[in-house]
Amino acid sequence: MTSSNLTTSPSPVVTAPAPAAPAAAEKSRGGRSVTPTAPVVVAALVSLVREAPELCHEEISARLEREYGVRLPKAAMARLLQRHGLRIEGVPGGSGRLAEMEAALLEGREVSKGYLVRLLATNPALKERERETGGPGERVCVAHVPVMKAGMRSRVWVHAHVAVDTYGGMAVAELYREATTDAAVDFLHERVLPFYRGEGVTLACVETSRSHVYSGDRREHFSGVYPQCLRVLGIRHEVRGRAEATMNGYMEKFGKALTGGFVEPLRQRRGRQARGYGLSLPAEALARLRGELAEWLRHYNEEMPQEDYRNAGLTPRAFWQKAGKHSPLDAGILR
Repeated sequence: MTSSNLTTSPSPVVTAPAPAAPAAAEKSRGGRSVTPTAPVVVAALVSLVREAPELCHEEISARLEREYGVRLPKAAMARLLQRHGLRIEGVPGGSGRLAEMEAALLEGREVSKGYLVRLLATNPALKERERETGGPGERVCVAHVPVMKAGMRSRVWVHAHVAVDTYGGMAVAELYREATTDAAVDFLHERVLPFYRGEGVTLACVETSRSHVYSGDRREHFSGVYPQCLRVLGIRHEVRGRAEATMNGYMEKFGKALTGGFVEPLRQRRGRQARGYGLSLPAEALARLRGELAEWLRHYNEEMPQEDYRNAGLTPRAFWQKAGKHSPLDAGILR
């Protein structure tokens, strides 16, 4: 595709119905005030890269500037694409050299420390490469993350309880008012178990951090309510060791996508509205947020290809479906 063709061909970017309102300034690491990229621009960037992966940074940046009046620097574009598991040539962290280094790492060849750090930052799932699972439900990591405050003066956060399958990254999540053991057990019974039953998949193992939410006792991590619940259900409970990172690499990878694709746009969009909530979030508001999360999850699982290890360009849903037709090894998916 030539540059002239790009100029005359219809753009896959959908024009926003109205200009996005300027986002509130936030502090960068250097202490300078920067303006977060508007969610509509992020969505357009991701859509454009997926629909026209052959475009270079300059062409993408020019289209976004023409459509939205925003010109993204290479570093900002790389950061935004990384959150969605995407890369393009000509951008720091572009696909070419990193893909070569990833292949070398998976083959057991030596990789420089600098490239290893970049690989693990780009795709944290690589941290779990020595513990690959052979099918859905074999190991599901569970965690909770704060999403937003119930109101401007409130100390109460809305929390996302999340389960990510380490086979392809399929995710289940729900919003709760608390990050407690009771909420974790409710999430297990209300969302996780019904999801796996609906898929016809046996949930064999749940992995958690050493948080008291999942143990109840920091010294005896298998004596609390949550571990007992798993034992009654016949589900093995694995706890991250002290020498391991607190969060599973697949959960870390999903967390980046959740933050960039759902949490940050939600906080920007709901900021003013939340001022009227007072000290608690109304039930109808929580229900709306849950609906938005469910739609984003469907998009993540079924429409967001993950370009690198382990999905090799497949969405989590497609990864499961392809593996279901043959054994994972015969399908050529496992490395």
